[in-house]
Amino acid sequence: MAHIQGNIPLALKEENERFFRHFVGTPQTSFGADIGKNIRMVRADVFVPAKKSAETQTICEVEVTKDMCNIYGTLHGGCAAYLIDLCSSTSVVCYGIYNGTDGTGVSASMNIQWHRPITTGKTLKIVSNTIFVEGLIRSAKSELRDLHTDKLYVSAVHATIAGGSRTAALRKSNKAKTGEQAKL
Repeated sequence: MAHIQGNIPLALKEENERFFRHFVGTPQTSFGADIGKNIRMVRADVFVPAKKSAETQTICEVEVTKDMCNIYGTLHGGCAAYLIDLCSSTSVVCYGIYNGTDGTGVSASMNIQWHRPITTGKTLKIVSNTIFVEGLIRSAKSELRDLHTDKLYVSAVHATIAGGSRTAALRKSNKAKTGEQAKL
């Protein structure tokens, strides 16, 4: 996990990466796993502004390949939604790990704005920030940007609702194995 930069401890980065890979799954268990396996989480940060609750930011990267594109050679809208689903969730899960809660959930809504097409061969930087995380409701915003030029291609807000017992059991199992404290 040394490849993941950011201000959270290594153990929390490792836990966030485990959750991320769990939700990517495999081609036998999950939609899009062949694409999801190519996403790299490169940064995870927690910010604690004065008199405000913590905010988390994660950055993921992925190269746009032919299997992610439509007949015009641009990133398919469904694939953009898939990238946003996975990557925005990393910031919410990171928030949960930091606070010692289960940050996993299921999608409730996703509002996506396409600003310009993304062509094959571009490397995307997907920046995700928590907006609101309280009780059962969580939301994050994501931007798909060109890694080299920082040009904005897609922006989105993704709302989720707390997950079920399966993810809570996975978190409990991982915590028991590591014996780590959740907060910084």
